[in-house]
Amino acid sequence: MKVKRFVVLSLVLLTLFALPVFCTSASGAYPDHAVTMIVNYSAGGGTDLAARALADAASKHLKEAIGITNVTGGSGTVGIAQLKNSKNDGYTIGVATLAPLAIVPWQLKVPYTPEDFEYLCAFGQYGYGLVVNSDSPYNSVEDVLQAAKKAGKMNFGATGYPQPFAMEALGKSVGVEFIYVNYADTAALITDILGGFIEVALCDQASFTSYVKSGQMKLLASATDKRWDSAPDVATLQELGYDVALLSYMGLCAPAGLDPAVLQTLRDAFAAASENEVYKEILVRSNLVYTYLPGEDYKKMVYEKYEEYKNLFSERKQ
Repeated sequence: MKVKRFVVLSLVLLTLFALPVFCTSASGAYPDHAVTMIVNYSAGGGTDLAARALADAASKHLKEAIGITNVTGGSGTVGIAQLKNSKNDGYTIGVATLAPLAIVPWQLKVPYTPEDFEYLCAFGQYGYGLVVNSDSPYNSVEDVLQAAKKAGKMNFGATGYPQPFAMEALGKSVGVEFIYVNYADTAALITDILGGFIEVALCDQASFTSYVKSGQMKLLASATDKRWDSAPDVATLQELGYDVALLSYMGLCAPAGLDPAVLQTLRDAFAAASENEVYKEILVRSNLVYTYLPGEDYKKMVYEKYEEYKNLFSERKQ
């Protein structure tokens, strides 16, 4: 009987001492299991497709899978809020685009600030442009401005910020008032442009390129600092003499307080992944602009834009 008790006690002690050693070795190196990436926009869109391709490339460097979870709503803020509330152990990261980080907080009440995150990188740039229906009498930016001057004002459609900033700046530069018509989603805006219910739209390149290519819409100018790859003959607003250029990026963040070594591991993995050719091809097919910014550079941009838009919206309330 004593022998049996001794054997049982020995096994229990062996298990107790062995278990911590096993756990330590298993969790000593990051990562030791799959990472979750929250994407703050719906599945199948340009941001989602680019993020999935980048995640797949980065997983090869991390030697662990990166699973995608789409968390939509609130102009991209719901997914970012969930990221902020996630455990800061490196196993939950997320897409944190520039507008929900720096612009939307001054329009909607959100449960985060830029200080709630660690910044991994920016991995792509959104393109914007001024478009009209193919049957529109406007064939240039100048045509639009002249018509707006004659009418005294003109409506334009967009699905959110930063797009309206470009039209406001364009209007101020020539003394024209453009009135922002806010569309809840891109599909509704496309329908109204094709139906002739809205004369002009400031749109995103990813959603509208196919309509420009098919001849259903005319691109009058790029509203970023680069020409659209799909329409290289169409000038930017800057090239046309207007000091207007929208810059908006897709970025990756993690919850604040991440271990510095883990943060560096993630940054290194996504820096390497940004050179992946499949990922670059997905960007092109999604009509997004290839851009890579290291984590500290993206952080600096977000902080600067956050203060810039704070001042801008404060002036509007006065």
